[in-house]
Amino acid sequence: MKSLVLVNISRGFEKGIMPLGLVSIATYLKKYGNLKDITLLDANCQDIYKKMKSADIVGISSVTQDISRAVHFARFVKERYRAWVILGGVHISTYRRFPDSCFDIGVLGEGEQTMLELAQLDTFTNEKLSKISGICFGDNGKTIFTPPRDLIRPLDSIPIADRDITDLDFYLKRRQIIPYYKGRSLTIMTSRGCPFNCSFCSTRVHWGGYRSFSAERVVEEIGLLVSKYKAEIIHVFDDIFIADKERLVKIHDALIKNKLNKKIKFMCLARSDMLDEDVMGMLKAMNVVITGVGMESGCQRILDYLKNHTATIQKNRDAIELSNKYKIPVMGSFMVGNPRETENEIIQTLEFIKSYRYSPFLVPLVYISTPFPGTDFWSFAEAQGLNISNFDNLVMDIPKSQDRLKEMPLLNEVPADKFFQILQLFKKEMRYGRVKGYIFFPQDIFSLFKAYALAILAEKNFLKGIKEVNRIRKFAKLTKGY
Repeated sequence: MKSLVLVNISRGFEKGIMPLGLVSIATYLKKYGNLKDITLLDANCQDIYKKMKSADIVGISSVTQDISRAVHFARFVKERYRAWVILGGVHISTYRRFPDSCFDIGVLGEGEQTMLELAQLDTFTNEKLSKISGICFGDNGKTIFTPPRDLIRPLDSIPIADRDITDLDFYLKRRQIIPYYKGRSLTIMTSRGCPFNCSFCSTRVHWGGYRSFSAERVVEEIGLLVSKYKAEIIHVFDDIFIADKERLVKIHDALIKNKLNKKIKFMCLARSDMLDEDVMGMLKAMNVVITGVGMESGCQRILDYLKNHTATIQKNRDAIELSNKYKIPVMGSFMVGNPRETENEIIQTLEFIKSYRYSPFLVPLVYISTPFPGTDFWSFAEAQGLNISNFDNLVMDIPKSQDRLKEMPLLNEVPADKFFQILQLFKKEMRYGRVKGYIFFPQDIFSLFKAYALAILAEKNFLKGIKEVNRIRKFAKLTKGY
């Protein structure tokens, strides 16, 4: 019986996001392969180098931003242990080439069935590996790709992820993994993939298509998170939780029937064109306390490019109005610096966000448009001859220094120094998102003081900061925001 170590190399935001993909693989192998000797190493809460032990197989999951960390750890393993090192996750699935010779095998796409078949091999010869679908491996300097693997259908055949393999003392600490709310927080995925094909996203390449767990299975897992782990907040990590409205109705009805909506708060991701009165009413009844919507741009031309003509600015505004009506704040994400985006078009996005500065129901998040493998952005960057080979420079967050920005492969037409100045204005609006959190969802008696302090910092002016906070409070009272 083989021993297996699964490694989460990435540190999630707030270091509070459980590596559910690896947990799912471990659970699958235990159920269908009767594998018992499985260890999870998690960079969120462990020194994975000190915790590493001898094993037959070491599986490392990595996104593109963290691939250099994955390479470093794989080399560490190869230098000390006689183990087969497997690379899985979004990066290898979309980039489709090994970042380093320290990896023996790459798993492409979802990994449960593939890892099961690999773990059941007695030896890893090229002849045997060639019969495993959905992988790649080296052969005399060449990379061999086996035929694509069929997607797992139905998804309900995958057992509920057994979170006991993780460090529960760490993950069940009270923390904030969604805006405004703090508590015992866990994540869940109720579907894989996305029915849309946005220019910047590699979801369809990685997952291969949209599939969902049944409503019954979803409610069963939510019930388990509440009863076994005493979860207070669940972040639904689907690309679009509301993509299947018929399934949403069933989930809504079951949550209400079992009174789970009284025991848990939810955050889920949605699309503005799918948020109507019916859907918002159901989300409110389910106790969804915040939604996430990719609004992307305040310029229609750019929005058409990013979302392949499937979204409009007016729909984004309608979503914010519905959020106001149902008192469910929306975390709107925006992308700036898109391919051939002009300064004026970037400013249109800034003005869109600023128009909701005083509204409690828009929390803006702004990212720099970044080319990742498997996306139209990546193809554009290649055609422009941009340096995208250094994955450490693929950074979405607004950097602290202009020098760091100049290292990144920028896609837009604005000079880096000017672009950096504009980005500081977006950072100010994101600070006001935090200010609104302190005002409308105070966590302690000092919250209002923190709101004033943060606004003063954002404005770099005492009186203007005070004035802006007072405006937000006045607007909230007029709209019954709190």
